Amino acid sequence: MKKAIILFIILCASSLVVQSKTKKFGTWVELEFSKEFLKKFEFSIIPEVRFQDDFTVDEYMFDGKLAYKPIKFLKLAATYRIKTNVKRKGNEVTNRFAFDVTGKKGIGRFDASLRLRYTNYTDLGEGKFEDNYFRARLKLVYDIKGNKIRPFVRYELFRNETSKEFDKSRFDLGATRKIAKNSRIGLYFRLQDYFSDRNSINIVGIEYSLKI
Repeated sequence: MKKAIILFIILCASSLVVQSKTKKFGTWVELEFSKEFLKKFEFSIIPEVRFQDDFTVDEYMFDGKLAYKPIKFLKLAATYRIKTNVKRKGNEVTNRFAFDVTGKKGIGRFDASLRLRYTNYTDLGEGKFEDNYFRARLKLVYDIKGNKIRPFVRYELFRNETSKEFDKSRFDLGATRKIAKNSRIGLYFRLQDYFSDRNSINIVGIEYSLKI
């Protein structure tokens, strides 16, 4: 049953890729492996690959993340990323720091969270290296009674603190499913919209997380 679900998700994503042969489409695959220690700390390693519309590799990256949960509804985190942008004339390697504050609250069968992130560089190779970004992301998850599938919606707003302007947003619609005691797989559709003349980008994302 678990293998069938995973295969179904991959086939859905592949189908969308085949139907969208434009430069306005991408597929992102992210894995997260995390380990709790000292009760309130958690360390994660997060490899990710991003594909272009023809399913060739566009970027791949590796994150190391340290999180601290001082109280039940609040989490603090620091992340360091090494990213490789695949280019015809030689790959470009960059790095990025990010600092997060995330608050979470349950409302009936809904889980609402707000993440505030400050980072020294946007994560798509856009803008200048000296640009700093403030990002606010709101997420709402619904816990279906008696079901392992959890649909969610996310909205994230990007503000360039160097230019003092909002330059893009992300809207996600997806779902995750628990496939084992400590693991979960997810699929989402993302609309990345720019507050300029740039075309929007449609993205299909596949996520897998495992707590060791």
